[in-house]
Amino acid sequence: MFGYVVPYKPELKMREYEYYNAVYCGVCLQTKKVGNLPRVFLNYDFVFLYLVLKEHFNVKDELGKTRCFVHPIKKRLFIKSNEILEYVSNQMILLSFFKLYDNILDEKNLLSYVPYNILKLYINKITKSHRATFEKIKELFKRQISLEKNGCESIDELAHNFGNILGEIFAYNDQEFLRQIGYYTGVWVYIIDAIDDYIDDVKKKRYNCLKYHFEKCRQDKRLFEYELSILKISLENYLAILSNYVKGYNNSILNNIVQVGMYSKTQQVLERFKTNFFKELKEQ
Repeated sequence: MFGYVVPYKPELKMREYEYYNAVYCGVCLQTKKVGNLPRVFLNYDFVFLYLVLKEHFNVKDELGKTRCFVHPIKKRLFIKSNEILEYVSNQMILLSFFKLYDNILDEKNLLSYVPYNILKLYINKITKSHRATFEKIKELFKRQISLEKNGCESIDELAHNFGNILGEIFAYNDQEFLRQIGYYTGVWVYIIDAIDDYIDDVKKKRYNCLKYHFEKCRQDKRLFEYELSILKISLENYLAILSNYVKGYNNSILNNIVQVGMYSKTQQVLERFKTNFFKELKEQ
């Protein structure tokens, strides 16, 4: 995931915000057991994965307090190690590994080679207990890379495949309900990320699945508005479906993330794209 699946903090209660950060710290400390480098790729999206799995399996997590390099003065709450936390940490490392590989292929980014090769050393270790899941994700990532490399023009096909990747990550113990949550999260993430990266991708001549839809809009603002409205409706539909899945857990932080946080991100990204599209690309 890419930093979009986060809560709307102003509407979180203080205890909710502290718990949310405690999960983040827990994932970080759990990842440290694998190695320090993987902690570089930590992001708040994986708190969402933990919260979903915790509610689904009714995990009674335990809080502790500790200091760390980033917060050396005041002790901070963290979730102590448990089976679900270990799984979330491993999936974060796995997704980071594949993302680095994608960066190497897509951008010829030499800086990605070193962390990629180091993470590669950890992969066999962290996938021993969930090897079948790893193999499924690996095949889906290969397909994603192939689609992008061949210039696939279908947003649905690409978003669907990425949705399946997150579906497998979420489907702990092969739970179909969790797979659906991961799927709709992944579809939304892929599309919102494509919109957010579009202008930069065009400037740097990188692949973006929206290129074929917005290239024809450069001289036609009405067509641009139409294409953007279709994307907005699609994104909000995915969030509505995801919200229905998450509501059943009766967890206020999860509800905040899906119903307010992700919706707010949608509005921000679309507005930024709308504001900058013609201004930034007029000479491209």
